[in-house]
Amino acid sequence: MRIGGKARAASRARWSRTARVICHTTPVNMPSNRTRREGRLALVLLLVVAPAVIAGACAPARQWPEASERYRQLRGSLAGAETTFVGTRGRYTHYRVALQSTSGLHATGQLLVPPGGGPFPAILLNAGREANSDALYSLPADFGDVVVLSLDYPETFPYAIGLRRILFGAGPIRTAADTVPAAFSLGGAWLVRRDDVDSSRTGIVGSSFAVPFVTIAAALDERFRNVGLIYGAGDMPRVVAANLKIRPRFLRGALARLAMRPFADLEPTLHVHRIAPRPLVMVNGIDDPQMPVRAVQALHDAAREPKLLIWLRTGHLMPDDAELIEELVDTAFARMPVLSGGG
Repeated sequence: MRIGGKARAASRARWSRTARVICHTTPVNMPSNRTRREGRLALVLLLVVAPAVIAGACAPARQWPEASERYRQLRGSLAGAETTFVGTRGRYTHYRVALQSTSGLHATGQLLVPPGGGPFPAILLNAGREANSDALYSLPADFGDVVVLSLDYPETFPYAIGLRRILFGAGPIRTAADTVPAAFSLGGAWLVRRDDVDSSRTGIVGSSFAVPFVTIAAALDERFRNVGLIYGAGDMPRVVAANLKIRPRFLRGALARLAMRPFADLEPTLHVHRIAPRPLVMVNGIDDPQMPVRAVQALHDAAREPKLLIWLRTGHLMPDDAELIEELVDTAFARMPVLSGGG
């Protein structure tokens, strides 16, 4: 029996038509005084901060054996789990979840469980920092007989991360970032222990901000048999540069490379090849100005087969565009073998 047949059929029908364009245009204005000040600050940062970074103030990227051991130590082993009944969402039972690791790592989140005893396939679903575990609400009203877990980001992870904060306060952000893939892996460890979950049919899906963390978690943990990356990319300096508004424009690339140096070993292209031979599906918007096509292609090129890249004619994924998010998640779910009886 195919899982989520109605949702899958609806998704394919929707995308058989041209997907709607949500890319917005903004009139071009002359640089404001604030923009000029930001440009001067950017130039000062390049002249003052860059030499220190180049000289080694920021540590080089960890190699995978060292990095993977670090993540495993942070993850530890599952020491305890608590579920608290919240209510129902359609035909699904809704719980709050708290997970505890032997390492001291603590993760909270939300869980949706279909009726019946299972065992069901299971997906760990995460989106941006602003969504936290409310990423569950991006699911269609009926997404099939699938257990879905979504985890919160650590409280120490800021909701907004500006350029100045990265350049002058990267340490605490970097420490918090390390715990995210470890927490996702801990969530996977808990899912496969559940009596209502088929441990051979678990997957992980992440969108936008979550993509680097999901990529690392999937590279680290083979319990995630399928991987879905929605509106994500590699070449993170290029992505950051595309999202900077600093003028003059030519400073953006250099500043983005500088800002991302402390986070170099989070770069998805360094890890995505380790997902194979497990299937990978990527869903991206061809008209998304915040995720450049070349950066998306860099991530896809770095991955190994089996892999699938789906381009939709949409703009950038906005956190409050519930309809588009629902369609994207449904599109990814429809192409994950673990949800259709495959492995």
